[in-house]
Amino acid sequence: MFEIEDGGQVIVCGISQEALQGFSQRRMYKGPDLLQCFASARTTIEAIAREKWRQRPEGASGHINIWADDVDDLPPATTPVAAEQASELRRA
Repeated sequence: MFEIEDGGQVIVCGISQEALQGFSQRRMYKGPDLLQCFASARTTIEAIAREKWRQRPEGASGHINIWADDVDDLPPATTPVAAEQASELRRA
């Protein structure tokens, strides 16, 4: 579990092991490896969580979960499209 802030509101979030593995393109099972992957991708993970929070139906409650499907369609970080998207997500 981790927390993000949006508009002064603290939002509790979680991310699946499979989603973390999607960022590294390899299988990881050890806690330190998963934590390192989370730390490396934290900005993107928080942007995904924030976007999911903003797209929730009004009145929905509970925490935000990030699943493998949420990261499957991310473009490679080296493409201009990804750089532009990352910049837009940081401004959000």
